Amino acid sequence: MATFVDHLQLLPVPSVGGVRQPDGDHRPGGLGLFTLADRLVERGWTARVEDIGFDREMPELRVAEAYARSIGDAVASAWDRDRFPVLLSRVNYGALGVVDALGSRTGLLWIGPRAEYRRPGLLRRPAVDRTALSLVTGRAERDPFAVEPVRLDASRVVVVDARDVSGSERRALVEDGASIVSPASAEIVAERVAGIDADRWYAHLDLRALAGEAAPAADEGYDDGLDPELAAEIVAEALGDREIGCVGYARYDLNRDVEERTASTLVELIESAVLAAGGRPRPEAVGEAR
Repeated sequence: MATFVDHLQLLPVPSVGGVRQPDGDHRPGGLGLFTLADRLVERGWTARVEDIGFDREMPELRVAEAYARSIGDAVASAWDRDRFPVLLSRVNYGALGVVDALGSRTGLLWIGPRAEYRRPGLLRRPAVDRTALSLVTGRAERDPFAVEPVRLDASRVVVVDARDVSGSERRALVEDGASIVSPASAEIVAERVAGIDADRWYAHLDLRALAGEAAPAADEGYDDGLDPELAAEIVAEALGDREIGCVGYARYDLNRDVEERTASTLVELIESAVLAAGGRPRPEAVGEAR
């Protein structure tokens, strides 16, 4: 894989349920691409913004595959241009495109409180966002609209937190080979990751896993969620000596932020992950914005 120094490529998935979300002050879709890019530039990073969006309403599974193709192309293109891709997503299914781009030997570090890990029934088809992990591993079938979809063996998946994953879904994850780890210790997560044979890694953080005080713009968060410093430490400790192909942050809307706390948290998380991936900000900017 190519290397990079300070260039980041910010990639958006600003749709929920097949509908693009209102832009507000942090376009597109409240994801804060421009807000976050400005802050990252102040800290010495070159942050490019790629505005991806579909304005025509489509069924959720179909729009998920449209984004998967666009995000997949954008991740591959970012590396072709020596840029590190950062996914910012209103939904968890943005991960599909990343995995499609990085390939079937990708390791997936998934930090989040929920995952409906099941095959959809004839009468009950849960939202695509909630079944993203099932789609990534192939437990749930992707839409025929999918272009060269990648099925990730669940043995390459480490799920951190999972506080609201049901007993049956936990059993299904374990039966398929995935690991479920408490976020109490970064070292334990790192041990699980160390036992996985993967060419590169994708770290995906559902912001609902974070403490509400640190991420008030997260969707349906928890007051007693993860401290962002622990979340950053988990990624850095587990993946710092491995090849990271992309990082992603999902399930938030900066239009609901309070005192810019979520934006500040996101900048710290992104920078920590990019440093773990081997990136370095411009030397003259280090310390100026901190």
